[in-house]
Amino acid sequence: MRRAAFTLIELLVVIAIIAILIGLLLPAVQKVREAANRTRCANYLKQLALAAHNYHDAMGRLPGVADMGNPRYTTLFVELLPQTEQDNLYRQWDFTSPGNNYVGANPRAMTGLPLLYCPSHPKGDGYSWYTTYGGNGGRVAFPAPQATADGMFCLTGPLSQPQPYQVGVQFLGVTDGLSNTILFGERTIGDGGLDSYLNAPTFTPNPSPALQSSAMYTRWAPPNDLNAAGSLLSAQAPINSHYPGGWSPPPSPGFGQPPPPPPPVQWNQIGPGWYARLGAYGSYHINGVNVAMADGSLRFLSSDTPMNVLAILSTRNGGEVNPAN
Repeated sequence: MRRAAFTLIELLVVIAIIAILIGLLLPAVQKVREAANRTRCANYLKQLALAAHNYHDAMGRLPGVADMGNPRYTTLFVELLPQTEQDNLYRQWDFTSPGNNYVGANPRAMTGLPLLYCPSHPKGDGYSWYTTYGGNGGRVAFPAPQATADGMFCLTGPLSQPQPYQVGVQFLGVTDGLSNTILFGERTIGDGGLDSYLNAPTFTPNPSPALQSSAMYTRWAPPNDLNAAGSLLSAQAPINSHYPGGWSPPPSPGFGQPPPPPPPVQWNQIGPGWYARLGAYGSYHINGVNVAMADGSLRFLSSDTPMNVLAILSTRNGGEVNPAN
């Protein structure tokens, strides 16, 4: 007697059908996963907005992005630690000798804080240093001496820039309306297009201060140095823009990175775009970024958002009329 069984051709047909079904289901699964990540990301921003409101209720103002020149040096996300269920880490923080927070077997500044990292953003080595979120620094945030300081966060303290002795923003000063002004937004960590300049043989003239890795500006607890304003986002570049000097952005972050121009690099031409990219809004979501408005509400801004609209949403008291409303 013969046993019933599949022929080789029938088996291959079944395998082919299964492969087709998997191919059809995979995009749907990825889409559902990204939708869930985008929702989680929006929830993180909501929590940050509530933390900022709680801080404002207690202190009568928002924290500065970095407190420069005071004996008690601190930064935006460090100040919000108690409001984000990280009170124990806040109590351990060394405010009098801040350099101690970056050394040792388990540096406090390298503590991984999931609330500060978008679920859709890839996680590389040492990602616990970084945050994919930033506070609204207004129309211009970089370089600090040229900042407009017309957003929701700015440098504070005796050595703050562009003006000394700047203080944290009060909600009463947001005359454009809390619902019309961005409080926090998303950013991407690292940019190969920017970092390709780090090894450029010559600049004309030499940039001052010297360039650093773009990822260094995205630490959640930047040290008291050139990265102090790294937690700021601005309206200096389009959403999801990646490269200075007039290059077109690739379809998604990390792909199609063009090489730097041949030497000598004209820093006066490249510099403004390089600085603008540091504060650009960006994400690994599809076609846009999540933002938390100053009233705690959430919005999703398309990558096609015009620059003038982004600037209007970035100023707290510009008196502009938003054409998108």
